[in-house]
Amino acid sequence: MPRFLKNKQFIFVIVIAVALISAMAYTYGGGRNVTPIESAIGGILSPVEKVFYSVGNSISNFFTSIKEIGTLRAKNAELEKEVIKLSKNDIMLQEYINENDRLRDMLNFKDSNANITTKPANIISKNPGNWFNTFNIDVGSDNGIKPKMAVLDEKGNLVGIITDVGNNWAKVLSIIDVDSSVSALDVRTRDNGIVRGDSNGNLNMIYIPIDSKIEKGDVITTSDMSMFPRGLIIGRVEKVEKDEGSLLKQAVIKPEADFERLEFVQVVTNMKTTGN
Repeated sequence: MPRFLKNKQFIFVIVIAVALISAMAYTYGGGRNVTPIESAIGGILSPVEKVFYSVGNSISNFFTSIKEIGTLRAKNAELEKEVIKLSKNDIMLQEYINENDRLRDMLNFKDSNANITTKPANIISKNPGNWFNTFNIDVGSDNGIKPKMAVLDEKGNLVGIITDVGNNWAKVLSIIDVDSSVSALDVRTRDNGIVRGDSNGNLNMIYIPIDSKIEKGDVITTSDMSMFPRGLIIGRVEKVEKDEGSLLKQAVIKPEADFERLEFVQVVTNMKTTGN
């Protein structure tokens, strides 16, 4: 008898292998109830199959994820480009809205002040600091601009006066500058005075009669004694004080124009030639 047939373990393995092959072959024949041996073998192999199936799925999912990461990156880059494009469009839209608002304000002012002729201008530079004490605009003598012309914001509030003029530029001294002075009127009380800048973004109205009823909230405009057109809004009274050692009052005026955020102005081109 051959030596390998004397090895009981080898014979046992051969028997099990033949049984497995026979069982597998038999299962291809169609639906049937499994034998006890097949059930036992299936119980042994099932956990092994589960492990291999799980590992196979994990490997497959890993490579699928790598592929999807590349796709997601490409999509993310496209989305970022779209966000940038939309942001630029939003900025442009807001600029159009702002420009439309300014033009509407200018049109409303012109409709209410048919006797005043203006030339629109952009501010191109300003003095250092938060306040627009002095600044330059992009219109000059080529556009009919001359020294001492009044400068207004888009709503028609008084901003300043032209001091120097070039061919295509002009310099503006604002009413909040300490070197500025404007003849002014309290619309409610009809009291006259002089409005000067105080270098802090506010204005002081001086030479107000001691018996004046001027009070907080009163509107202050240019007067008939001003070289500027009458009735231009300068600001509103914030506080009233009595000059010590004097028979006069003075008032702190908050400018109606926003001297921190000026971008566009309009120059009054039909000016009087006398007064302050």
